[in-house]
Amino acid sequence: MTEPRKSTKQTAARQRAREKAAQFRETQDKLEQLAVDYFVATDSIEDIDAAVEKEIAAARERGKKQSADATAKAAAVIAAMLDLGTPRSEIAGRLGIATRDVKKAAPATVVSSEPAAPADESSPANF
Repeated sequence: MTEPRKSTKQTAARQRAREKAAQFRETQDKLEQLAVDYFVATDSIEDIDAAVEKEIAAARERGKKQSADATAKAAAVIAAMLDLGTPRSEIAGRLGIATRDVKKAAPATVVSSEPAAPADESSPANF
């Protein structure tokens, strides 16, 4: 009677099978949870990308506005220089820009080549 009974062998085998099945179920549960985490992460990617695109668009708009403001200020400075009677070439030299850029920056302040309107003869300046 050195061999254990069949019922003892079966009981031991069932116990080992239950342990292996429990390990398998535990592994499957972990894999399932990891898959859930993966899908949650990938689903949030679209939301993140949309938010980033929205922020980029807003930053571009702010940049355009700031750039337009700076361009307007630069044009106003050039216009003020032209109003003082400074030649375009001198303005270009002082600012380190091309003369054509001076013309582009202040097109409304172009010096007119038309003669000035004749003064009224009754004005005291003509005496």
